[in-house]
Amino acid sequence: MRTRIIIIVGILATIFLQPALVLSQGSSTRDSNSRDCWSQQTSNSTASLRGICAVSDSVCWASGSQGTVLLTVNGGETWTAVGPGNSAEMDFRDVHAWDDSTAVIMAAGDPDQVFRTEDGGKTWTSVFLHSDKDAFLDGIAFDNDGVNGWMMGDPLDGHLTLAKTSDSGKTWTLLSKDVAPKLNEGVAGFAASGTNLAVLPNGKIIVGLGGAGCPNGKAQVTASLDGKTWTTTSTPIQSGEAAGIFSIAAVDDTGQRLVAVGGDYLQADGKSNNCLFSQDGGSNWTLITEATPSGYRSVVATALIDGKTVVIAAGPNGTDRSDDYGKTWQRVSETGFHTLSFVPGSDIGWAAGSDGRISCWTSRN
Repeated sequence: MRTRIIIIVGILATIFLQPALVLSQGSSTRDSNSRDCWSQQTSNSTASLRGICAVSDSVCWASGSQGTVLLTVNGGETWTAVGPGNSAEMDFRDVHAWDDSTAVIMAAGDPDQVFRTEDGGKTWTSVFLHSDKDAFLDGIAFDNDGVNGWMMGDPLDGHLTLAKTSDSGKTWTLLSKDVAPKLNEGVAGFAASGTNLAVLPNGKIIVGLGGAGCPNGKAQVTASLDGKTWTTTSTPIQSGEAAGIFSIAAVDDTGQRLVAVGGDYLQADGKSNNCLFSQDGGSNWTLITEATPSGYRSVVATALIDGKTVVIAAGPNGTDRSDDYGKTWQRVSETGFHTLSFVPGSDIGWAAGSDGRISCWTSRN
């Protein structure tokens, strides 16, 4: 499976088949009196944004197609284009930032490349370039300290593409094929939000997968505690050419409680097979069958709202929240997004999507 093909087809389906859902700014279908939890900001961009990293109440970075990298340092009052020069043909599917000066961005496709800036995007340095033109990178994740990080991409020669950094993204090392997990043909990741892999609080790396090659039509996760030994297991969620796990997040500080979301990208309103939770660090998963998210979801993240951990999931037809660690969900917005990010331990967050759409969370629901 070529992830880029799935994303392109999915975008076309979203644009032409579901325009009212994607562009709607309406209120929740669960409560007609509730207000949309997202407040739209002006990005001055028309790019498809799939990477976002909320750093503080004032700083957030976003990235996407057409070589787009956006930065706000005033809480979204203004967004400034700060992408590398001569990158208009690149698709920056993910971004990770440490402050208003330092960030890494990941380009998916030919070339698959990572850039790093230390001056707020005034200059960028290429810190990784994949030599194989068939490579396709999907996402980046770092530990809580922002020092050790991982990047993953679709399999090459049957082995998942994985690279590691131990210096906050200054240098990257590809895992050799004798270490990287071996997968069935047709199994891959989805570069939908940059969040189909996560580094858990206990240091465990976990990757959500999908595609037509998953055994018995069930999406898989592959995980490792040391980056050397990987265990790949099946989950209850269905997989397919456009279906599987798209995003994983830890919902407590032990790394034991996890939530994964996904579904079928070509069925934006599909309310089944779109959410899982685990209470043992991803060894076993439970499929949510009632009170599910209200459609395919490309991203899941946590926020601290009124002193309580809340799980937020978004996709092209809206946003849902869960107040019980992902077991039941309530729709809180019909505005479509590809990705979202919250400042750790806060209710400060942003979401981004097609046509340069960026919004901030308001905690009004």
